[in-house]
Amino acid sequence: RTLVEDLFTRKLAQVLVCTATLAWGVNLPARAVIIKGTQVYDAEKSSFVDIGILDVLQIFGRAGRPQYDNVGEGIIITTHDKLSHYLSLLTRQKPIESQFIDKLADNLNAELVLGTVTSVEEAVQWLRYTYLYVRMHASPLTYGIKSQIGTGDKLSRVDTFCHELITKAATDLDKIKMVRFDQRTGFIFPTDLGRTASHYYIKFESIEIIGETMTPHLDDVSLFSLISKAKEFEQVKVRDEQ
Repeated sequence: RTLVEDLFTRKLAQVLVCTATLAWGVNLPARAVIIKGTQVYDAEKSSFVDIGILDVLQIFGRAGRPQYDNVGEGIIITTHDKLSHYLSLLTRQKPIESQFIDKLADNLNAELVLGTVTSVEEAVQWLRYTYLYVRMHASPLTYGIKSQIGTGDKLSRVDTFCHELITKAATDLDKIKMVRFDQRTGFIFPTDLGRTASHYYIKFESIEIIGETMTPHLDDVSLFSLISKAKEFEQVKVRDEQ
């Protein structure tokens, strides 16, 4: 890879062809960038999905960089039914939405272990510094904030929703013994299990699977089966001969 990049940089190689995965890692200026096909394999969904517009823009960003060229061309080759979709996305700005809710339990556990958060109220205050909080104000319906939640203005509705998110995450963590959550006082305390998960970056879902499956006596087959179910390995591809 280093050799090919060097040859392309020195213009000894005029055309560089690479896979979608490698295209995200190659950071070389070019006059023209061509995306041939707009479907990539998503291991999590076990199917092909359309490449996101942010990825398209990132790859197109290699074409016509000001310090290297005064002209750049971005060409995308896709099926006719996807043509209008990509044209509309490329010609108008699309807001970037937060995906933080999906990983809230893991991040909350990390803050609890660090000691920066010790209660629900402190966790809600911590959430106010995130991009999620910004986007919930800008587009509340996108995140499921209904007009009937809470009373008063949008600020109170968003804060009420944040309180519900933190309470649910803390309850889920308490259920699998990663924390101890006192719902009466609102205080949350990390356990040794939670500290271990945070230290080794073990996902909340993996801890839940281990807690449900682990028994005092596991044979080798059961142990490997348990490990393979961990969320950290969900995108590992297994060949047919394996």
